[in-house]
Amino acid sequence: MDYGPVIDFHVHLPYRYKDPIAAADYLVKKLDEANVERAVVIAIEGGVESFKKRVNPKYVRNAVQEILDYVAHSPIRSIRTLIFEPDKGIDEHVQLLIEHRRRTEEVVKAVEKYPGRLYPVGSYNPDYGVDKVIERMRVYRDKLLGVKIYPTLHCISPSSSKLYKLYRFVEGINGLVIVHTGCDPGLWELPKMCRYARPKFVAEAAKKFPDIPFIIAHMGSYSAIMPGIYFREALQAYNVDNVWMDTSAVDPLFVERAVEEVGYDKILFGSDFPYLVGFTIEDSIRDILKLDISSDAKRAILHDNAERLLRMLGRL
Repeated sequence: MDYGPVIDFHVHLPYRYKDPIAAADYLVKKLDEANVERAVVIAIEGGVESFKKRVNPKYVRNAVQEILDYVAHSPIRSIRTLIFEPDKGIDEHVQLLIEHRRRTEEVVKAVEKYPGRLYPVGSYNPDYGVDKVIERMRVYRDKLLGVKIYPTLHCISPSSSKLYKLYRFVEGINGLVIVHTGCDPGLWELPKMCRYARPKFVAEAAKKFPDIPFIIAHMGSYSAIMPGIYFREALQAYNVDNVWMDTSAVDPLFVERAVEEVGYDKILFGSDFPYLVGFTIEDSIRDILKLDISSDAKRAILHDNAERLLRMLGRL
């Protein structure tokens, strides 16, 4: 069946292109190859200084100790480095935060070349604090689709009252909030480092701000060590009216199970391009098309739900 154009609700600027415009050009080339009509482009700003203040060798050793049985024989190099050389591991993770940083300003600049095709989502940054983040975003209030919270990188719960002022800003621009859930590569695989990235905290925030759509990125499932780590929690959070989920970096079996158990009216397709190494946007689309779910569900996930949400927010 021909499902027509796709809307990808979760992509990032390719990190190997340092120039934002060149990165956007490459991204659009890949979107064209996959027949993706529109895409939501998300900024990434980890708090480098906040990370360095919080994370030290003792903290890492305690985090590793909590799940030593899981990680002692881990094939993941960064995890093994954390076990045997925590100082080196911490330095490597600081470099990751720097290398993959895409500031809100960069993303807005990059997508300006493709109005109506690419929608920018800014990123919170704990190094600046909420007031400074809002000040930076206010300049782009007519362009931003919303903001993303990375509880792993930001070391904050999405339900924290410290973020309420930011959510009120998002409410004022009729925007949305995307929240990373589950783990992240390396150090952020450890439960101690991803404990704030739980869907239940997204649900708590969504209940306090019912006019804002909150999107549970990755269905609470991302983890190389424990796949599906918070999946059940994501399904419970999905019952909140203004909570949505995206399929980015989610094993297709979890997507299929979610459709079976809670429906598909608020599930959005996301590829997480370019962060699934060796996996193309087309591969992510094919994964949805292969699911044992109805044609209506596939069409809704790949396009119709996203189009409806964008219309709700006045972006179409």
